[in-house]
Amino acid sequence: MKKKPTKTPSPAKAEKSLLSHCHYTLDTFPNVEETIQSLQTPQFIKLPLRKRFKQINQTLCQLIRETPSPAFILSAVLDFCEKINLEKFLNENYNLAAFEFWLNNFSELSDQENTLIRGKITGKYIPRCEYQAFFPIGMGKTYFGTHFVTAHTSPDVDTMIASFWGWMDAFAARVGSGLHQWCLPGGPPDSPITNILSSIFGKGFFSGLARSGSTLTLTARDLTTQKQFTKAPGHTQISTIAHGPNEGAIILVSEQGGYLGDWRSSDVEYVRQIIVLIKSCLHWFENNLHTQLIALFAKTDLTVKDLKAFDMAIFDVKIRDSEPVQDFNEKQKNDLNELFNKVLNMEKGLDSTFRDFNTALSKLAINGMTSFQKEVESLPSANIFDKNGNLKENRPLIFNYLKNLIRQLDDAIFEVRNYVERLDVALSIKYKVLGMPYTFISQHSDVDEIRQKMMNRDFLTVNIHEQDGSLFPVGIVRASDLRDQGLGTVSLRDFCNLEETRMAPYLDVISVVDHHKSSLKTLSVPTALIGDAQSCNVLIAEQMFVINDKYSTGGMTADQIERQINEDSGSLTTPSHTRILQKLLQRRIAAHNKNEFTIHPAREYIEYFSCLHAIIDDTDLLTKVSRRDLDCVAQLLNRLKSLSNKREMEIISFDDLPMDKNFIKVAAQRILQQEDMYALYNQIYSLRESEVQENLTLCDKGKPSNIFLDTKEQNGCARVGQTKMFSSNFPFFLNHAKNIRTIWLEQSKEVFKEKAEIDLHLHMISTIASASEVYRNQIGPYTHQDELWIWIPENQAGSRHLNSFLSGFQYAMKNYQNNMSLEFIGTPHAEFMEIFAHHFPEIPQKRTAPKADAMAILFYPAGSVNSRKSMITPYLPRLV
Repeated sequence: MKKKPTKTPSPAKAEKSLLSHCHYTLDTFPNVEETIQSLQTPQFIKLPLRKRFKQINQTLCQLIRETPSPAFILSAVLDFCEKINLEKFLNENYNLAAFEFWLNNFSELSDQENTLIRGKITGKYIPRCEYQAFFPIGMGKTYFGTHFVTAHTSPDVDTMIASFWGWMDAFAARVGSGLHQWCLPGGPPDSPITNILSSIFGKGFFSGLARSGSTLTLTARDLTTQKQFTKAPGHTQISTIAHGPNEGAIILVSEQGGYLGDWRSSDVEYVRQIIVLIKSCLHWFENNLHTQLIALFAKTDLTVKDLKAFDMAIFDVKIRDSEPVQDFNEKQKNDLNELFNKVLNMEKGLDSTFRDFNTALSKLAINGMTSFQKEVESLPSANIFDKNGNLKENRPLIFNYLKNLIRQLDDAIFEVRNYVERLDVALSIKYKVLGMPYTFISQHSDVDEIRQKMMNRDFLTVNIHEQDGSLFPVGIVRASDLRDQGLGTVSLRDFCNLEETRMAPYLDVISVVDHHKSSLKTLSVPTALIGDAQSCNVLIAEQMFVINDKYSTGGMTADQIERQINEDSGSLTTPSHTRILQKLLQRRIAAHNKNEFTIHPAREYIEYFSCLHAIIDDTDLLTKVSRRDLDCVAQLLNRLKSLSNKREMEIISFDDLPMDKNFIKVAAQRILQQEDMYALYNQIYSLRESEVQENLTLCDKGKPSNIFLDTKEQNGCARVGQTKMFSSNFPFFLNHAKNIRTIWLEQSKEVFKEKAEIDLHLHMISTIASASEVYRNQIGPYTHQDELWIWIPENQAGSRHLNSFLSGFQYAMKNYQNNMSLEFIGTPHAEFMEIFAHHFPEIPQKRTAPKADAMAILFYPAGSVNSRKSMITPYLPRLV
């Protein structure tokens, strides 16, 4: 029964509702419960695993195809996957990657249909060339293999949001020929934004999409292809299989489609040498029969009594005693013996007679030789002998009988020759006679295993294991693909230094979006979007605006657009009115475009909503911003409000603000005090304050927490973390600081134990303003100080790296040195203390807890050092 279309997501209806209350509800597929229930049948459960996998994917594909465009059904797809997993229909977790694997390799859909399905899932169906803003895919370029879009290690909200939308765009554009993987090393950050994403897309959002492993590596599933991949039945003649420079992979399968072996060009010569041996025996048998037959009928007085000796001379000869076998060398004799014994199931091997050979063939349903033998054995009753058993003197009758007998022999020999040329026999010779191993891989085999097994082979078959233990071939991995240096591609989001990710050397970076100090070496020409912004999502949102404006109507119909144009065109009294009309005219172009390209308003809204929260998080509520950041935030707010009200409007503009030295501060305050903006961040920041308190308590008790989660390894030798707190959290922190510092110090020592090159360990305790402080424009002053914890091992490299860092960092702190102090905990080594004395000679110092583990703490005014990117990273040493 045809499903009803998915409901279109709709915003809150009240025009005056605040943005925090305007959430799109992304529905599941209609009647999805009934669809799942239709699979809960004994017939379906009894199906082999591969057939269940096929039917599940076909069902999901049909649901997607029946959903009318425009659509944004990512949440519906994830919900379907979650329901499949709850029913445990498959042995492994079913997710979007599994569906994409089927879509690419087994769906048999055209490229256009494939792209349309991706567009419905992602809510954005636009020309592929538009994605050149993020990926180097001009002129129809598609990269080989899997494409990873990855966040940096210990992901924060900024990198999570940036990498998610990067994955969405890569999946829709089909950047790679294989899978598209979203990578969040270690899992999503512990943040209210994480919970918001889960509430929007469903509880299976991260488990169904994100890959949490810390290393980017490939498996056979990423490299599997079905190009030039042929499944052949056993009766296929090997002589019909052409082996050339672009050799096709020939896989022997059973009647049920199960894997039985591979036939490669390298197998041909070895197997054919053995087939030639048995053909030589057949040829000798044929010649021997002709010779014996001529000798028999050459007798002067031939009677039926002479036929028994003739029969024995033909069929009771041991194969070993035939002339060809006597001329074979020992290896050839051994190979032929193994063929008779293991392939034809003749226990005596070469000691078998040709009569035994015929019997063995008949058991294999090769009956020509047995029929011929019976014909020879029936000679005494043939009509060429009279009733006394003497040969009749009737030459036409005799020669006609002999002609038929020899023709029958020819047919029997031809049947046997064809049999030994069959693919199943050839592979039996390969595996049972030559002893070549069955060499294949599973979907989970990694590149190292694949390369180890590949050796000099042209390809390896990728098999899945059925529940009954049988194997089913799903494709191959080619040696030629494996030899390429780039087996897959990577897009980096919110970082550019490869030290911040673990990436296999066979992967190429092709795309970067970053706002940090950057360093990148890549073999391909990447699309690099690197800019001076305080959040990576500022750079991404700017590109979103350009793309969306070409194809989006902002959730408005053509009539609604025309109505507002007519209403607003007569009152262009301000720059804001002019900009609104300009946007409306752009909407008109998009609405009047008669092509199939669309952007769903829910996709557009959630893009802006998530980017705005990422920018708020990374700029600590706009306390560290530039004009570029503020312009982006203003656009996001205006676009969100327009989408929610289905009317183009501006709720933030800076037209009346003078461009002086106070512009940034005044403009940021205008944004923060706008009621929609306040409604957005107030709830989030209230949750953050309580979460910080909760995690401080967990850390103090030695339980897992996120206090030290935001930690990066940088420049090959430094490890820098940051814990952001609100002023309300500091009383508890100060009462438990000793224990929390000790936990951090132990973690630092464990890292150094595993990675001796990481010898400069820093951690920032930073005060960030609360929502109420920002809204009231009353940030500080604070009674507490922020802290920088420092530890190095007692070696020259650590001391050298600390000295290098402090030599630059001291200049960043010169305006605060009158309000700084230094505390040495434990008993640091002399060189450690001398480095601080050299760079900070004027600030007060003290030593505490002489028996504790040694570390240093720099104290400075709260809120003064709040950016790791701009105030710590630039001064870090680099491991050469």
